[in-house]
Amino acid sequence: MQDYEIRILGPEKEQGRRNHTIIEVIHLNDSTAIRAARSLAAGRPFEVWRGIERIDFEERTKPRQPAHGPAA
Repeated sequence: MQDYEIRILGPEKEQGRRNHTIIEVIHLNDSTAIRAARSLAAGRPFEVWRGIERIDFEERTKPRQPAHGPAA
């Protein structure tokens, strides 16, 4: 089990200033922490940190696969 920090980013209120929620959690691995963050964020932007390393970069750069096969 590892400690993670999930940051759910809020709207930008002033130039360069955001309100955000920080949640400290313990998960089995990086992928479960990212899935939990996605669920908690409910469509809002988020970041997942393990110590000083941000781990959600790969998740954001992967193209999303459709839930069902390509349209006919």
